[in-house]
Amino acid sequence: MMHSQTQLEQRAEAVWEDARVRHERSRAPREKVAEVINGSRAPVWDHVIDALLAGFHHEGAGEAYLTRPAPGIAAYAPSPHIQVEVIERLSVTSIAILWQDATRCRYADQVWISCRARKKGRCALSGAVIHRDDFVYKPRVRNAVPANANAMILVSVIARISSVE
Repeated sequence: MMHSQTQLEQRAEAVWEDARVRHERSRAPREKVAEVINGSRAPVWDHVIDALLAGFHHEGAGEAYLTRPAPGIAAYAPSPHIQVEVIERLSVTSIAILWQDATRCRYADQVWISCRARKKGRCALSGAVIHRDDFVYKPRVRNAVPANANAMILVSVIARISSVE
């Protein structure tokens, strides 16, 4: 009789422990963060993950990232998260570019070709306004359209860079 009572107690303790763990997991992230701050031994990354995920429970959260940038002059203006570097001049009409955009894409050796601007925009290197029919470089489009396909760099800016080097 004693032996079965001990097993029953162990099973009950296991059920209570399981319920406690489920309760801990269902608690609000703020409670977990407060617990960690107060010196509890909660897992270090659980509160970080919960806090990040808590932001996506609101309706429409995260949709701002999915929206395309506004077309026109604001597109590809110099930004702290975009790095553009001219790697080399491939020919009179083409250059190789390093394009790193922390929010969208990275192209290590992207070929850009010269043409006339079809619309108003901003130079990705200098930030200067580009008017329709200005001479610009733009990413060469082959099979797949690159994420920075609408970006432009003024030919005059590349000419100034080339003359300095």
